[in-house]
Amino acid sequence: MPKVTETHKMLRRQAILTAAEEVFLGKGYQLATVDDIAVRSGLSVGALYRYFGSKSEILLTLMQERLGRTPELLERLTSDAGGPWEQISRCVDIFVLALRVRHPSTGRLLLVAWGEALQDRIVRDGLMLRFQGVVDYLRDVVERGIQSGEFRAEADAKVLASLLMCLADGVTLYWAANTPELELHPIRATVMAMVRSYLSPQES
Repeated sequence: MPKVTETHKMLRRQAILTAAEEVFLGKGYQLATVDDIAVRSGLSVGALYRYFGSKSEILLTLMQERLGRTPELLERLTSDAGGPWEQISRCVDIFVLALRVRHPSTGRLLLVAWGEALQDRIVRDGLMLRFQGVVDYLRDVVERGIQSGEFRAEADAKVLASLLMCLADGVTLYWAANTPELELHPIRATVMAMVRSYLSPQES
């Protein structure tokens, strides 16, 4: 029997994840079965279980690979920013741009994950790890601004970072649901105005 190469294993794994995403978005997580995913991926159920131990493990992996890399992405795309103000502004711009150009399944996958998080602790913990990763990054940016004197000393970096993440996820969920009232440019301008009002040092 010929040896299965690492490249072949990687391609099979990605085929499973792509098939699972299509099945989850098409049928909903609760109605989707491992059999459905196997059929869509062109593999047997036994072959699928060699890569993933359960349906929730597949969803968790999808969350990590499709949704969980945001902190690293933000850090890489803002590493050459001129300072904390520009870093925050770029983060908001990246978020708006991602909604405009990213495949709509990303937001819909987040909808599926949030729905399942109420019932599945593993999925819930995965969402919380994603949330905490972005919050930690934004908190560090705000804390650097406080230390440099660009932001007011009384600002609560963790609370602001958490609020920005909640706003981002909220907009993403409504955007994924095609809510017609959402206009990204005014939202972007309003968020930045709120952040500037909160972080700007008070004049004496």
